Amino acid sequence: MSRLVIDVRTHTEYAARHLEGAINIDFNSPDFDQRIAALPRDQEYIVYCNAGGRAGRAISRMKSLGFSDVTRYGIMGASAATGLPVEYATRTDE
Repeated sequence: MSRLVIDVRTHTEYAARHLEGAINIDFNSPDFDQRIAALPRDQEYIVYCNAGGRAGRAISRMKSLGFSDVTRYGIMGASAATGLPVEYATRTDE
């Protein structure tokens, strides 16, 4: 079984820092349910945000759409659990 890491923060938050290889599906975007519903149900999902709140709400929505293997974290907890590094935006103003 494969694992997919989903960052449910805004695009701006994702651009500033995210886990390597994570996909960004903003929990507050109008197409969140549609984008999540298009994903396969037979995968493991790691869902994260900054501290875990939005990820928890996202997982509730995912479960209502038929997903079962979902776990939520804040970004640093997700990094520790998956072993994936946090990638930071490169500053160009220095």
